[in-house]
Amino acid sequence: MRLTIAALLLLCEYLIFASATTGKDSELTCPLKICTDVLKELGATEKQLKALEIRLANSEAQIEEIKKENQDKPKVAFSAALGSDGFIGPFDVDSTLVYKKVVINVGDAYNQDTGIFAAPVRGVYYFSFFYHCGTDHKTQLVLYRNGKPEAFTQHNKSNDSPENGGNGLTLLLEKGDQVYIILQKNSWVWDYSLSLTVFSGFLINAM
Repeated sequence: MRLTIAALLLLCEYLIFASATTGKDSELTCPLKICTDVLKELGATEKQLKALEIRLANSEAQIEEIKKENQDKPKVAFSAALGSDGFIGPFDVDSTLVYKKVVINVGDAYNQDTGIFAAPVRGVYYFSFFYHCGTDHKTQLVLYRNGKPEAFTQHNKSNDSPENGGNGLTLLLEKGDQVYIILQKNSWVWDYSLSLTVFSGFLINAM
């Protein structure tokens, strides 16, 4: 850009010099005016480029700030299947289901030994649970938070073919809150290698 302006300035000086030595002012008025107009346009363009450079620098700073914020945010997500090769239940008492086949456990908030998810931070979380089972007995699964039922899915005993069911919801959890699935007494559930009976959850937004 600076080289272009310098070249045009030299051209203008040459035209002025030529006009002074030849005396042909009228013939050089138009070329001289063109040089002046081009220099003005280039000056405006240079200002625009400077403004763009400032905007680009500001955008880069904002991107770096967003990256830093995302790096500092906790990342929590898990998904696990029962990992059994057949039926679990029926039992005489309500039982916490332990999903032993962990597919993903970012943040290690899910405990595959107890089947309990413990919120590492206060925030909004989403949970889902699905099952597959036969109908010789009923199936009743309940999602609990700190001993309180929050969501429910079931089918009753019947002569129909195997059943599928599921549910999901969003919860605001405090740090340390526990979420888990209860298999209610006198009911059963089924799973095998394809992971049909699963429990999943993830952090939407820390608060």
